[in-house]
Amino acid sequence: MPAPGGADAAPPDATPVQPPAIDAAITCDPYGAAGVCITTAACSAMSDHSSYAGYCPGAADIQCCIQTPNVADNPPTPAGYMLMQQADVTADMTTWAVMILNDPTDYPMFSTTTRVFGTLTVLARVEWHPPDFQNGAIHRGVTLYQPIGS
Repeated sequence: MPAPGGADAAPPDATPVQPPAIDAAITCDPYGAAGVCITTAACSAMSDHSSYAGYCPGAADIQCCIQTPNVADNPPTPAGYMLMQQADVTADMTTWAVMILNDPTDYPMFSTTTRVFGTLTVLARVEWHPPDFQNGAIHRGVTLYQPIGS
């Protein structure tokens, strides 16, 4: 039996050796859509996925890979609600929607929130919007819904 402090004892100031950490995927969220940082080659090898530069550390070929935006991927109209007509959208509602649009951290893709305007409860959902006069491609947008029968 070795004596205390003998050959089998670690020096008192030694730090135990830890096994190397396994690289965890680095996540990213362009436009509030969940993605992962991988090579552009790996992303392009996956069907229905697209790479976005500027969201990942590392070499230029490491980009954020997300499922390619498609309006067909939007969830159905929320139960009990209907699409709000543009003519019924007030300036305050537009300001609220723009605030949601510009906050992908608190409002990621397909998130919802409600707010009361006067007596009307409005539901806002972040979803993919088709190309329009301001955006030449499918883009992140906020759709407003009102309760059915209101």
